[in-house]
Amino acid sequence: MNRAEVRQAVHDFISRLLDGNDGFSDDMSLQELGLDKQDIEELIFHLEDQFGLTAFTHEEDQMLKAANSANDLSRFLLKISRH
Repeated sequence: MNRAEVRQAVHDFISRLLDGNDGFSDDMSLQELGLDKQDIEELIFHLEDQFGLTAFTHEEDQMLKAANSANDLSRFLLKISRH
């Protein structure tokens, strides 16, 4: 799992949540894209499953509070992949 694969997976799943809209920057706020906390939680769980990763509950809770962009989600996945 490398940075490019993670970035693409995050971007693709966000695009699916946005009904195919993929014209967004990875730095754009998830809230500006119209995602709510439940969408972000679903996104985190889906991506963990896709990559066979498991985060500690406190890490997921922190990510839910701090996830502002696709880049944030990518960094989180790369971080937990090192466990």
